[in-house]
Amino acid sequence: MADDAKTPSQLADEARQIGRDASEAASGIADEAKSIASDTAQALRASAADAKTTAGETLDTVRGVAADARDAAADAMGTGRAYAQNAVNEAGKKIVSFRERAALWEASCSKQIAAEPVKSVLLAAAGGALLAGLLLAFDRSGNRYQN
Repeated sequence: MADDAKTPSQLADEARQIGRDASEAASGIADEAKSIASDTAQALRASAADAKTTAGETLDTVRGVAADARDAAADAMGTGRAYAQNAVNEAGKKIVSFRERAALWEASCSKQIAAEPVKSVLLAAAGGALLAGLLLAFDRSGNRYQN
């Protein structure tokens, strides 16, 4: 048992060595933690830069889509206006054409009446009688279903 006993000086030397070993181990652990923290910060910076780039690209894409939508809406509105204007123009042409034909019919009828006034009166009377007969016939057929 005497061989296992250490002197205070040996114990102090051993304690100093354990302290040095512990200090070196703590220094190694601190260096490793510093390295890990540095790597993590660098990775986060790269990820943040990627996120910023992606956000910028997304914003540009959204702006482009919005501009395309505005252009499409403007084109559709212009096309609609053009179609509406064409429809109005065509309707105006039809009305003018109808008025011209009505004026020709009026001139033709006036000429025919002036040429043959008696025949014109007889034709007008026959037309009026035919119209009155048709109206009476329709009126009578309606009464039949109501009774």
